[in-house]
Amino acid sequence: MLKGFIDLVFRWQGRYYLLDYKSNWLGEDSSAYTQQAMAAAMQSHRYDLQYQLYTLALHRYLRHRMAGYDYQQHFGGVIYLFLRGVEQGKPEQGIFSTRPDVRLVEAMDALFAGTAEEIKL
Repeated sequence: MLKGFIDLVFRWQGRYYLLDYKSNWLGEDSSAYTQQAMAAAMQSHRYDLQYQLYTLALHRYLRHRMAGYDYQQHFGGVIYLFLRGVEQGKPEQGIFSTRPDVRLVEAMDALFAGTAEEIKL
């Protein structure tokens, strides 16, 4: 079972972003919070599935609420802050970001709407 809540949605420079805070302990020092280490944690905890579902939810909401909504133009991406790994002076340390491909989001949208025949990415 999957359970979760979007921590924050914010708009910056005309684009909407999802932000999720994580307090996971990945290791004793900053080397545990590199991009590679965080990517592994994202996979092992299935946060990849979580952000894909969150992206779909925000995509559907924005499409419903914004006239002329376009994923490519209005969706900026997903940011995961691994709070124990964020360090001053190291802008990527403890911060994982990504932007799901529009084709995946559209395929998931069709799947959940019950209109998907075959998903091709």
